[in-house]
Amino acid sequence: MGVGTTNLGVVFIHGLFSSEETWDPLARLLESDEELAHVAVRRFGYATPKFRFRPDRRTPDYNDLAERLKTFLQYDAAGHDRLFLVAHSQGGLIVQRYLARMIQSGQGQQLAKIRGVVLFACPNGGSDFALPLRSAWWSKNPQVRALGPLNADVRDAQQTVLDQIVYAQEVGASSCPIPFWVFGGEEDQVVVRASAQGSFPKVFMLPGDHFSIIQAKTHEHPAYVALRTHLLEVEQTDPDDPSAPASSSSGSAAQAAPWGDSAKATRILDVLPPYADWLRTLRTQDFFVVSGRVNRLFHEAADALSNDPLHFIDPALRDAATACSTATTDLSEAMIDLLFADRVDAKAFENLPALENEDAWTFVLGEYQPGESELRLHTLRDAFFEAYDALVRLLNERLLAPAGTTPPLSGTSTPATVAGPPAAPNASGPQPRVGQGLPRYERELREAYDQLRSAGIGAPDSDAYLSGATAVQHFTAAEKSGPGWVLSLRNGRAIAVSAPLWSALVRAGRPAVDGDPLNAVGYPSAPGTDPAVLGPDVQRVALEGGSWGKGWLVRLDNGWRWEPQVDLGFNQTRSAINWTATQPAPQLRLRAVITWPWDIAAEELEVTPARRRDLKTQLPFSRVAGAVSTLSLRRGADLRAADWDLGPNRNASDSVSYSATITSPDGRPALTGAVMAALPGAMQSSTVTCAEVTIQDADAWAAALPPGASTKLTLEEMASVLLAAWETAAEVLPAAVCEATMMRWAGPPTVELRMSAEGPHDQPRPALDTLIDFGEVGPTDRNSLSEMAVTITVSPMLEDTERRKVLRRALVRMLGRFGYFEADEHLFT
Repeated sequence: MGVGTTNLGVVFIHGLFSSEETWDPLARLLESDEELAHVAVRRFGYATPKFRFRPDRRTPDYNDLAERLKTFLQYDAAGHDRLFLVAHSQGGLIVQRYLARMIQSGQGQQLAKIRGVVLFACPNGGSDFALPLRSAWWSKNPQVRALGPLNADVRDAQQTVLDQIVYAQEVGASSCPIPFWVFGGEEDQVVVRASAQGSFPKVFMLPGDHFSIIQAKTHEHPAYVALRTHLLEVEQTDPDDPSAPASSSSGSAAQAAPWGDSAKATRILDVLPPYADWLRTLRTQDFFVVSGRVNRLFHEAADALSNDPLHFIDPALRDAATACSTATTDLSEAMIDLLFADRVDAKAFENLPALENEDAWTFVLGEYQPGESELRLHTLRDAFFEAYDALVRLLNERLLAPAGTTPPLSGTSTPATVAGPPAAPNASGPQPRVGQGLPRYERELREAYDQLRSAGIGAPDSDAYLSGATAVQHFTAAEKSGPGWVLSLRNGRAIAVSAPLWSALVRAGRPAVDGDPLNAVGYPSAPGTDPAVLGPDVQRVALEGGSWGKGWLVRLDNGWRWEPQVDLGFNQTRSAINWTATQPAPQLRLRAVITWPWDIAAEELEVTPARRRDLKTQLPFSRVAGAVSTLSLRRGADLRAADWDLGPNRNASDSVSYSATITSPDGRPALTGAVMAALPGAMQSSTVTCAEVTIQDADAWAAALPPGASTKLTLEEMASVLLAAWETAAEVLPAAVCEATMMRWAGPPTVELRMSAEGPHDQPRPALDTLIDFGEVGPTDRNSLSEMAVTITVSPMLEDTERRKVLRRALVRMLGRFGYFEADEHLFT
């Protein structure tokens, strides 16, 4: 049976308190789509009552529903060669639970006929919408309980799906590669963007709220366009090759039809290809002399875009494409107007074919008569490249542009303009004037230059250019022997930056994945609103937040380095729950997980035998070892964490795991200190270190303590353990993987502080307040909290006083987020 001719079954799974009828709009559109005639719609329904009035019935939990879905797919959908699962809200969690249970039971090969999964508004990170009301009305409903933030079973299933399905390479008993496409609603307050994404690599936003996101009424509705795109991709895969699921980024079907963002990206880059010679000429050449070939190609691009609306599914891409198309049309029309003006040199136009050789391709547009029309062209050109570069950057971020498609910096600049000193002006030609190249900023740049030149700023050394939304121009020093200057104008504020400082700023952001250093680290700022000067002697420069967030450029003994400003949040990184799958699970886990996005060559990172020996020597004297011992000393028992051996997690040249365990008199594990580290690999792009203290068994610990000693931790003890874990993960573990301690960042580093009550996987998780005394911070409005966490964007290797200060802020923020609103920093002093 040939590709595209088999019966593909699309199985729809509804959400909480919903029914199969919620899929009526999408189902009708699918059934009326001639290109998807081989697609059969199947609906999976299940019991999800708001209230139960019959005592002889219960509400099924996710494990029940996962088994019910398994039965449905095995029998009701048995006639389909391939399956495609589409889930809304809670339905997505049921799908993940089903997939995880199949993998965990060694039935991965039975998943091979599933060729894709689409999740609409699925609470992958839980939902705290109306949480007090939900807790009051449906406290006994297992489906409602599972929707809370940081639910352990939901998290474990999602991690299994990510590790052994989304990132899987082959079909086997414990793995099966299946692409996932995750969508959120831009107006959804029930499942916000961060929750819709969860730990999945990316999420696409669609118009609508939690319910209207799937209520598509036409074939042009973004939700249907997205679903149709991926169904066409699946239709093009070989039904006899279960190891080749549809691409999660693009596919031949998407390229063949005007559906889907991948096809639209290809069309726009076909007519406006980044780094095409003619587009680069338009970007950099003086507009009074421009090639006739450039004119013709640009007009062709404008015509193509005007006939192609490019309605991207992604709202941000849709807005960026509209802005780019408008700017292209405006510039094209202005070029045509000037082409037919009386000022055109007709002879140059007639001789153009002869001149179209090598680089001698000039078409004079009134070289000696610059006027209002020419200035308008400069302004429109700048506007076009701002819009175009913004669109190409978005396409790169969405992985929709071909590999290596990175735009030059915005406006009329080129990467070399920013990355290094500007080319010296031709001594025999006219010297550039202040603001030359950016007519619409020329007056403001001139005014700023007049105010700041007393600081030692000399003559312009280059044309002005746009870097993002910032106008930039390089200057010599008034004293010819001194360093030069860079004048930047951003949001109406002018700042003169010494050339060495500007170069350091560019170097700091050079590891940025989008190739735009200043877009990553941001631009210099200064207090006040008047023009400011940042000279060569400054030690610390505040930066307006780029894609890495707000930060500082800090002068160190070995040069400058970007450092993040402290920021507190609750977005869980993919590494947050690494090393938590070992059994038996502890009753309480307190850990610090640090992500190190170092700018370092892979060959410089290795856990060598010598580094491993040094680490094992240091661990008995580490802060985390001291924290384990101190917990018992404070209760009258001298139980030392002195014997550190290989831990239960992976040990290799790219990973580390060591632990020390205190046991009860009868040999049961009581308390454990552990450290782990992993180098960048397929599952993570940064080095990750972790240190933790766990209560393996409170009864075993009590047996090793004096009679009557409590095993419940105080808030102060909880804070001390997390501080010790942070210090060990930051100060001890990095030396096990590399030599340098002050490397440049390739992104913002994070420290995640986490506490979780766990226990056997087949039993309900205990509440944290049964293991930690939260009495000092009052009651919480949350029922049975089993996990809390906070993520800190910060340079991990802080001085001890600063680390304690940040830790207190983070703990107060975390406790307040989880309902302990009386928490205050004085509790942790």
